[in-house]
Amino acid sequence: MQKKLTERKETWKTIFLFLAIVILLTSPFHYAIVNLYPSRINVGAIMWCPAIAAFITLKIKGRKISSLNWNWGNWKYIRLSYFIPALYGLITYILIWVLGFGSLTNEEAITDWGKELGLIGIGTLNPTSIAIIAIILLGTIEVIRAAATTLG
Repeated sequence: MQKKLTERKETWKTIFLFLAIVILLTSPFHYAIVNLYPSRINVGAIMWCPAIAAFITLKIKGRKISSLNWNWGNWKYIRLSYFIPALYGLITYILIWVLGFGSLTNEEAITDWGKELGLIGIGTLNPTSIAIIAIILLGTIEVIRAAATTLG
């Protein structure tokens, strides 16, 4: 009974240590978002803070990263977690296109998007090519940013 109580107290101490580190790490970025210019860099940094806090907590507590019980779990749910949001998006966009609230391609908006990403200067790209290249580039960056949330 005493051992269980000691383990429970130690667990809560670890949780509070983790939360304190998260607050400490995210505070400058929250300050920057509220009082300075709210940019995506600050949001991305905040997304990485829980993962970094977890690693710092492990280091302070003398535990190895391998002590975290990371595993993939049941593949059925992993597949569902990937395809269900994609299905929601697909249904939403199909309804938008079919009901006339938007078009499949807005060439002017896609061309502006390509200019912002620096894709126009490499020749005459059509809007479809710009969209494909931009989605691949931005998707890669977003996957890296989203990995932070998963790690934390």
